[in-house]
Amino acid sequence: MRKDWIKKQKNDVYYKRAQKEGVRSRAAFKIRQIQSKFKIFNNAKRVLDLCCAPGSWIEEIRREFDNISVFGVDMAKINPIEGVIFIQGDILDDSLMPQLTEHLSKGVDVVLSDCAPKFIGSKETDIARQIFLIQRVFKIASNFLNEGGNLVCKLFDGNYIPNLRSYLKQNFEKIYLFKPEASRKRSPELYFIGKNYNKSELNFSF
Repeated sequence: MRKDWIKKQKNDVYYKRAQKEGVRSRAAFKIRQIQSKFKIFNNAKRVLDLCCAPGSWIEEIRREFDNISVFGVDMAKINPIEGVIFIQGDILDDSLMPQLTEHLSKGVDVVLSDCAPKFIGSKETDIARQIFLIQRVFKIASNFLNEGGNLVCKLFDGNYIPNLRSYLKQNFEKIYLFKPEASRKRSPELYFIGKNYNKSELNFSF
């Protein structure tokens, strides 16, 4: 199975493009496609990327927008990126919040989350774990996302999404669900894009 996965990976068009362009992973093309369609970084001054390892998204931001201050959070260390403040910590751990407050007293204009749990192969369990991560992302966004800001958050396709969309319409002027071309077709991942946050509390119960 491992050999089959490696073979598919090497034959993947975005894997090949990542190798050719020298970016950290294919994920760079996801955020590139999200920005191309939704312009989430236009007019942004400060960006927070949760679960940022290996650093593909923040590397892409720094490459394209040298006027944006970027903050990355992950449990795993990443190779340093010039102009990025990296905070090592677990978004599920409340002890992370004081560290974020220390760095983000002015808030941020965009919160990004490509967070995903380790898959165990059970669709229900994998989705439940992803939902828990989404709730934590929402908690952090409630604390640090400035009014008028944008949110990008990974979801897994599931029957909770219609209720989530209805709820989030109360929190953002515009909301979208988007699957970038760079996402693997067999992957259940989608991205929620919320634009123009109204600074209400994000505490949706699934």
